[in-house]
Amino acid sequence: MSIDIYEDQMQNVWLFGQSVLYTTQTVPRKEVPEGWYCYDLCGTTANPERPRELVDRAGQNFAGTILSSVPLMRGRTQGKLVPDNFWLTSVPATLSDFCAEEGIPCPRPPEKAFQAAEEPVEALEPVSCG
Repeated sequence: MSIDIYEDQMQNVWLFGQSVLYTTQTVPRKEVPEGWYCYDLCGTTANPERPRELVDRAGQNFAGTILSSVPLMRGRTQGKLVPDNFWLTSVPATLSDFCAEEGIPCPRPPEKAFQAAEEPVEALEPVSCG
């Protein structure tokens, strides 16, 4: 199950000293606003729901998704351990609430493709110019 980051509430958390958004659901990467960063959290085999490591995409033991306005990993970093660097604030927030609280511009949701019922196109008469 995935979340609509523009409508649904997530949790405001602290991770590596940064205020970020967290959800236990997946975030479709195509929905991530330009200039924002999305990471997955992995748990361990013994405790898959407790965040242990931040990765680009979780293959196993998915423990949640992080949405951040700042990068949390450097270029070639495969993963970053989080046990002592992850604090839930228990404050639910939408993306717009988070942006207002952090004083950053709120991204707009991508425009949905509008598909109108196809109507027959009438032949156009040539227009003479000049």
